[in-house]
Amino acid sequence: MIQSSPLLQWLGMDSQLYSKIWSALGVFDSAGLDRRVRAAGWNLFFLADELRTVVPAWGGQNSVRTGLKRLLARTRLRHFNCMQVSQVVKKRFLGIPYISIVAHSLHIQQGHMLQSSEERSLNGVGPVTVRP
Repeated sequence: MIQSSPLLQWLGMDSQLYSKIWSALGVFDSAGLDRRVRAAGWNLFFLADELRTVVPAWGGQNSVRTGLKRLLARTRLRHFNCMQVSQVVKKRFLGIPYISIVAHSLHIQQGHMLQSSEERSLNGVGPVTVRP
């Protein structure tokens, strides 16, 4: 998932709108995304801490969407512009079905040092400038 911005078009990535501000890149591993971002002169930062959520499984695909929206909201609150979903697993606890979703925040920006949360907030969640 990546925040919709002019950067998406500039990098030439195919995506599908997922929500008002997020687009899904589909099956795209982080190494492939990193190569594409670096070829464009930008940097991709991967944050090792996991984002986790659990949602009831009786809503089908809507349950997964609800869980992803929760994780995307947490990613946005931290002022990161990408999120990689690493695991979606349906489980049961005392016979009650639930879905566990694990993701990681990522951030695309210019510069070799990850900006502070305040800098990312001031610059907006998405990249500030896009070179042609």
